[in-house]
Amino acid sequence: MARFKRTLIVEQSRKYVMQIKEMLDGVSESFLSTTDGSNAITLYDQYNPDLVLVEAIMPGYDGFALMEHMLESDIIKIVLTSMNQELIIKKAFELNANYLFVKPYIRDVFVSRILEAADFREMNRQAEVGVNQLLYSRISVSLKRLGIPANVQGYKLLRDALYIVCMDFSKTKAINKNIYQVLAEKHSTQSSCVERNIRHAIETAATRGDPDAFNTYFGYTVSSDKGKPTNGEFIATLADKLRLQDE
Repeated sequence: MARFKRTLIVEQSRKYVMQIKEMLDGVSESFLSTTDGSNAITLYDQYNPDLVLVEAIMPGYDGFALMEHMLESDIIKIVLTSMNQELIIKKAFELNANYLFVKPYIRDVFVSRILEAADFREMNRQAEVGVNQLLYSRISVSLKRLGIPANVQGYKLLRDALYIVCMDFSKTKAINKNIYQVLAEKHSTQSSCVERNIRHAIETAATRGDPDAFNTYFGYTVSSDKGKPTNGEFIATLADKLRLQDE
């Protein structure tokens, strides 16, 4: 039984389009394809594919334009590239790519990684059945009000950190063990990366976000003497305000 109903392939080489279709024969029920980046968004909006494979660098609209358009979507998103460059890899995962493939492709690995991404998504969906969606929504609204873009890696980490603390405020007592390590395991990364990405998100809010909103939440921490709030101060203060909304 096919795992995907409809697959969109956005690739400037017709040769690779055909190769991908052959490799995913039996994995997807149907295929859409385009070699034109500007046409990709139209096809995506019109046909609602559940698997998208998109080349990172294309003439005109590049693959990242489509990735940004799909940012809030829960479908499987695979980035394709012929250049193994750190900047492309970093950008792909900032835009929530499930996997990145560098050409040429090895059939068994290609298919296996896509199916693994689908399995991982399904496990996450099942694990989140009991998640307090209202709380997640309030956290998202607060982060966006502060000016933290959803495509910044620290956005997702801050959202999860705030959820953990709102559910159990004692977790702020050992932030490295109770938050950084937990999120590092969830997102398959290191605690130091979690800490750094959260810090970057906070810096983004403080320097480029809405200053009125930032002062409303953290006015006491932005004096010239004290500077910006630490990660722990930011998480604890915002979580406390979110918890007060329930009282």
